[in-house]
Amino acid sequence: MRANTQSKSILSALIITTGLISFAQIQAQTKQQAPTQTIFIDNAKLVTGTEAGIFDETDILIENGQIQNIGKDLTAPADATIFEASGQWVTPGLFLPFSQIGLVDISAESRTNDTRAAKSKTSVSEMGADSFNPKASAISVTRIEGITHAAIAPSASHNIFGGIGFIANLTGEFDSIVQKNAFVYVQLGERGAELAGGSRSASLAQFRSALDDASAYPSRYKTPKDGDILSRKDASALAKAARGAMPIIISVDRASDILKIIEIKNEFGDLDIILLGAADAWRVASQIKQAGLKVMVDPHENLPSSFQAVAARSDNVLQLDTAGVDYAIMNYTQDLGHNGRLLPQHAGNAVGNGLAWEKAFAAITTTPARWFGLETATLETGADTLVIWDADPLEVTAAPKFIMIDGKVQNLESRQTALRDRYNPLNQDTRPHKYRSID
Repeated sequence: MRANTQSKSILSALIITTGLISFAQIQAQTKQQAPTQTIFIDNAKLVTGTEAGIFDETDILIENGQIQNIGKDLTAPADATIFEASGQWVTPGLFLPFSQIGLVDISAESRTNDTRAAKSKTSVSEMGADSFNPKASAISVTRIEGITHAAIAPSASHNIFGGIGFIANLTGEFDSIVQKNAFVYVQLGERGAELAGGSRSASLAQFRSALDDASAYPSRYKTPKDGDILSRKDASALAKAARGAMPIIISVDRASDILKIIEIKNEFGDLDIILLGAADAWRVASQIKQAGLKVMVDPHENLPSSFQAVAARSDNVLQLDTAGVDYAIMNYTQDLGHNGRLLPQHAGNAVGNGLAWEKAFAAITTTPARWFGLETATLETGADTLVIWDADPLEVTAAPKFIMIDGKVQNLESRQTALRDRYNPLNQDTRPHKYRSID
């Protein structure tokens, strides 16, 4: 970087003893402001998320909340806030491919848990977005781990359909839902059999009948209940997905169940199916590839946690990669409402088992973003979402130092960090703990 005299004076005022500008300092200058501040990131390791790959010793100029220039030895504008990266990683924000974040505050307290509706009379038409609370404590906890977007859906609880899932950014703002109608969630396998009455045959029959109803909507519906299995309202909600214009995420593990789903895809044509879990996927990877199914897989799912996952193995994702399957990485083995923050660790585990770093990182950024039609997972001119990390983001000890979502600098505080600071024995506040602020 070639900084002019004024830029150097700004840099001197902002650099802390470690030689790095702190997030708190940047945030103090951007709080309650529109995204008009000029930010200059000096000497970063840039992960573009594009075919261009990764660049070392790169400068990034952000103006009006968007990347305006990327290159080496750029000149910082006189009014820029400068982040001296010194080789730290700059990446797109992470994308949580499947979660229930914001649908639950306390899992065991039903009044704060909107992940399921066991007594409901509707199914597909239940909108997950209607239950979303962007102020839930898990939002900030997840955001400060570098996750900027999430696909969110309620569970299937009284039949095989969980409802309509949505995409949200994790700014914690009330307008943070990006796509209200993003996908349909379906539960098959062991749990689907239970919900359908006790057998996989019943669950698959219900799924086929629902697709029939939705494909024939609205001509089949002279009255609200004219469908074979879906009401008019639920058939209307499924119609777009039944015609291949919306993804259907299907939770399934056993290889034989996956093959049945492939049969259904062949029966109904251009269904956009994403398999969730898919512990047995390695057994039928070539068939999944040929059928054009996508897969969300958890690299930590390597033990027989159920009868449908007795063949789970740690190299499942490697087998899918070798077969050329389109896959994303998620953290299905963790609590879906609270532990989405562990996503990069799961991707890192895949790298530890032999998956190329670039592929693992794409599986938690560009791949799920592409599936849901978002343009948030690449860093090039015009991009407005990024994360600066203090180390390799797939390393368990790495932490974000700066996050920008939709052109706005994000707060790196959560209820957890606030409580940590309140009760820190090194805190110089002499008041009793209960009187200390956690704002």
